[in-house]
Amino acid sequence: MPPTTGDFTAGDSPVGAIYNADGSTQAPLMVDDPLRAFNDALLKGLADAGLTPVPLGSNPDGGKPPEGSDFILNSELEQAVVNKRFGTLQTVHGQYFAMHATVRVKYELKNRDGTVLYSGDVSGIEDEPPNPVGGEVFLPLETEPAESLSVALSRAVGLLMLQTGFRDALPMSHK
Repeated sequence: MPPTTGDFTAGDSPVGAIYNADGSTQAPLMVDDPLRAFNDALLKGLADAGLTPVPLGSNPDGGKPPEGSDFILNSELEQAVVNKRFGTLQTVHGQYFAMHATVRVKYELKNRDGTVLYSGDVSGIEDEPPNPVGGEVFLPLETEPAESLSVALSRAVGLLMLQTGFRDALPMSHK
């Protein structure tokens, strides 16, 4: 698996902000090397799903899997954003806020011949507090933007495994 690509820098990259109730920016939010962080999470997620990912230092010539591999999975981190907005309401738990995190990734799986077996965009989304269900209102599960972005990232990795086209492209082993 070659490194994840995208329009992020290797150092600190802006991914959103914390906003005061009046809409002014309280603090910018930064992530150190989001491409590496995503790639590490993807490698772990693939391994946890029972696959054997092999990290590559770069994309091989021709974009085909290296010798000894049947597939190559390319990933492009298109979006990683989290914003936390404080409201004017106060609750017994503190000042009300809403937080939204999105991680969007374009995946492409190719076989030995370089044929694209799966291509798709996957978005991991996390909203805090969770949306009400029926008349029930929920308190936030995550209060820190980094936690919310981490959940969105995990979903962007995990949802790949649930894509029918991705699963259908891989050989199944029955034990």
